[in-house]
Amino acid sequence: MRHRHPEIFPQAMAGGFSFHDSYRSRKQQGLRLRRIKLRQTGEVFTLRPSFVMPYLIARTEEVEKALYLRQWGVPFEALAYVFGRDAMFYYRAWLAFGRPNLVGTTVKAAERMPRHLVVDEKITWLEGAEVCVPTTAGGGCVLGISLARGEDGAALTSAYGEFAEEAAEVFADYRPLSVCTDGWAATREAWRGLFPGLTLVLRLPALGAQDRQALPRGVASSGAR
Repeated sequence: MRHRHPEIFPQAMAGGFSFHDSYRSRKQQGLRLRRIKLRQTGEVFTLRPSFVMPYLIARTEEVEKALYLRQWGVPFEALAYVFGRDAMFYYRAWLAFGRPNLVGTTVKAAERMPRHLVVDEKITWLEGAEVCVPTTAGGGCVLGISLARGEDGAALTSAYGEFAEEAAEVFADYRPLSVCTDGWAATREAWRGLFPGLTLVLRLPALGAQDRQALPRGVASSGAR
């Protein structure tokens, strides 16, 4: 299980663990939950059965039909009207699907982790304010999506840093070899800070010889001629 789904286990799990204790959940009618202790770090984790939602808010069979309808945009208020409970309950249950590590959920083995990435920032709006959504992709898969309220180097470093952190949690030795960007200075600054030494590839139209000579050191161009 740990090798099939590395994103749901801490890295120190490889060092072994021991049974710590168990207790009964008051939320789930006395469901017994076990806890384990990692030998390497001493951390204690609770083992939650797959038939129970995160934070033990409900059994999966109780909410699966309501959450199934969310993929077609059915409002939370409508779900509460049909299935009971309240709109906030289904809102929180829906958000629970975004908690797992996106990198580990998508890529299961270190050797399959893409070493060449493509990144870009998409503009959207949140609460009436313009924000950007830094997105990381590679190997035909989306590997990172985050939110940045600014477009400077610090804001993008923090946003793209979520991908770097998630990748490190699952594959401790991972380092990309190159990243393809549209040339935005803040994007280049962010990735140089996160992974020093990687090759930056500019996603630009065809460049002439003089234009190519003017590119910064360590930056290549992917523009077709």
